[in-house]
Amino acid sequence: MTHSNKNPTAAKLMALLCVLLFCGYGYFYLMATTTSGDDVLECQAIAGFAESSHQFPPSLSAPGLPAFFCDAEARGILLRRIDHIRIYGVVDRREQDSVMETLGRTHEHLRTRRPMVVDFYEKENWKTWNSPSGNRGGERGPETSLRTNTIK
Repeated sequence: MTHSNKNPTAAKLMALLCVLLFCGYGYFYLMATTTSGDDVLECQAIAGFAESSHQFPPSLSAPGLPAFFCDAEARGILLRRIDHIRIYGVVDRREQDSVMETLGRTHEHLRTRRPMVVDFYEKENWKTWNSPSGNRGGERGPETSLRTNTIK
C-alpha cells in the first residue's frame, strides 16, 4: 500500500503565495509605468534646456516641433525609471558631444533622480497613412541608431 505524504495545506499555501506574488508584481508594474505630471514636467524642462542651446532639425512626426523627444520609461525586471531621450538628425559627432554636455549640465541643474538614456538617430522615418474610411495617422519605420549614451 502506498501512502502519500503530500500536505494539501502546503499546496494551497504555495498557490496563495504565487497569486500574491503575481498580484504584487502587477501592482508594482502599474505604479512604475504610470506617467505622472512630474514626469511630463521634467521632460519638458529637459527639452527646454536642450532646445535653448542647440538647433534640432524639424520633426516629421510632430510638425512644428524639433526632432527631440523625451519620455519617462521603466526598464528591466525591476522596472527602473529612466528619462528616455530620442534625438533625430544630429549626425555630427562633435554636435552630439555638445548635446550630451548640455544634457549632463541639465541633469545636474534639475537634480533629476532618474538616469537619462540618450539615443541619436540618423533621421526620422515617419510614414503617414490614410484609410478609405477617412482615418489618418502615422507610424515609425526602421530607423538607424547612431549612438546611445547614459547620463547617471
